[in-house]
Amino acid sequence: MKKWILPLAFVLLLIAGCGNEAESGSVEETEGENIIKIGSSPDGYPLSFQEDGEVKGFNADIYNAIFDELNYEIEWVMTDWTGVLANLDTGNVDTASNFAMTPERAEKYTFSDPYYNSKAAVAVAQDNETIQSVSDLEGADVGTILGTNFQNVLNEEYPDHGGEIIDYENNEVVYNDVIAGKIDAYLYGREQLLAMINDRDIALEIAGEPFGIQPVALPFKDTPENQELISDINDVLAELRSDGTLAEISEKWYGMDIYEEEAE
Repeated sequence: MKKWILPLAFVLLLIAGCGNEAESGSVEETEGENIIKIGSSPDGYPLSFQEDGEVKGFNADIYNAIFDELNYEIEWVMTDWTGVLANLDTGNVDTASNFAMTPERAEKYTFSDPYYNSKAAVAVAQDNETIQSVSDLEGADVGTILGTNFQNVLNEEYPDHGGEIIDYENNEVVYNDVIAGKIDAYLYGREQLLAMINDRDIALEIAGEPFGIQPVALPFKDTPENQELISDINDVLAELRSDGTLAEISEKWYGMDIYEEEAE
């Protein structure tokens, strides 16, 4: 029996050594196949959401188009939004879905070119006659998703709104609380709110006009390898924009070409 001790120890050392090499790269490579890990939340309809074990949505379609062209396989890492941010900070994912480019985030990450512009909006219960626009939020309890940038957008655009911001961990609880009258409004992305209202019959309505345009892009840690990958992503994004693929994806999920709106 003792004859097997040395070979087994040697094999274990080889396995450990291989594991260390795999962890050292920015993007994992397995037998010549590139794998990119994307952090996302499972309930971000219609941007990226999990259904029947598959990740779908506007963002998912765009990422699939980009990384299919670059010969990468996407590995989705699904958590709540605070988990997405933590995974990005610790390197457990390579990038994150639906990430607004802000000056604060630019201090930590380097970004691809933006692939769409997010707009913030306020949604209220359909029988709410008090809040007709963002300017009516004074003294209101406003729900938003913990870790998102919408509170900052509201504070920048309407610093005197005077409303109390209440952080939630997922969408469903927020809009149920708005419908039940537990809070007054839901501050979130206009595109997401429209899709939830129109496609899933959520009993909310958008109060007033959208505001706070924020470019959305793929964030990465600033390494030479990631800079090269970002350059490739930007080339593919330019092609997808020019050949109409981005417009087709927009029509599929929103029933409209948001890129025409951005060009105005």
